[in-house]
Amino acid sequence: MVRFGLTLRHELQLTQHGRQWWLPVVAMYIFPLILTAGWFFFPESPYWLVRYGKSTQAKRELRKVYGFNDDAFYDIEIRRMEEEIRLAAEIQETADAPKHKFLGVDMSAEVECFQSKNRKRTFTAIFAASGQQMIGATFVIGYATYFLELIHVKAYFDASVVLYIVMLLSSMAAFPLTEILGRRTLIVWPQFALCFMLLVIGVLGCVPDQTKASWGIIVFIYLWAIIFQLSIGATGFVLASEIATIRLRGATQGLVTISNAVWGLIMQFTIPYMINPDAGNLGGKVGFIFLGTGLIAATGGWFLYPETKGISFEKLDELYALQVAPRHFKRIGNELSLADELGPVGESQKGGSVHVE
Repeated sequence: MVRFGLTLRHELQLTQHGRQWWLPVVAMYIFPLILTAGWFFFPESPYWLVRYGKSTQAKRELRKVYGFNDDAFYDIEIRRMEEEIRLAAEIQETADAPKHKFLGVDMSAEVECFQSKNRKRTFTAIFAASGQQMIGATFVIGYATYFLELIHVKAYFDASVVLYIVMLLSSMAAFPLTEILGRRTLIVWPQFALCFMLLVIGVLGCVPDQTKASWGIIVFIYLWAIIFQLSIGATGFVLASEIATIRLRGATQGLVTISNAVWGLIMQFTIPYMINPDAGNLGGKVGFIFLGTGLIAATGGWFLYPETKGISFEKLDELYALQVAPRHFKRIGNELSLADELGPVGESQKGGSVHVE
């Protein structure tokens, strides 16, 4: 009888353990359900509505966003949007753009994103978001706990929890810094600093005694996480959302999301092979892998990322139309704004036109 009871208890335990794998599967559906419920409360883009001549509805959506009653303010905002859209259309000269349909769906905006006048802006927006993956975001965010265990950190779970808290606080600090320091400043040079830290992590991964080297790796992972969230981790999406023209912003953001998802699939598939003991077993040497891709991201960012802080949408369109090098946007933009303020008389007094590179 006792033996029968032990056997029954053992079978119940096995059944319970066998069902536990359902918990993380079911938990994955919680966040999509929250997003789905909130979808009904999302306001429509006022720019999109104004672009399609629905100014009255755009004003209602602006009221949802700002939450106060001031008809004069909303009238001014609608007129400002109409003027920006008009100027953007004049610079882009896309009023008679041909229609491109695929399976009955109008893909004209997506096709136009890759035309010569918009290709650089589209690639810059995609690159700003993809740079996060290239410099190791998925590795640190998704595999930190497992990686710390592999390099023989005893309190690996506690260390990873603290790491995520530090990243959250750093991400929150990035939002005011974006407006204080600017987008390019917060992304370009910090990316080279991140590459240096990946190099150090890779070197520490070559130390024979990984138990001793693990604490050095933890320190540099923490430093990497702080700088990452202050720079490309948070500011990359800000820059990506500002690069596209007003009319193509929705299509560009869709392409950014798709490319980011593709990078996520690549990283989710390859990183386990890099660090698993029965596969690559790289340990800290995985830093060398992301150093290579990170240098591509950092170098590309130096040439591609403009400073968009304080530059209006129409001025951004003008700078791209003039083929100004993105790293000179701030200086040339200020010169153009000064020339606009001075007018023809001021320009003649300055002795010439603005130099564009």
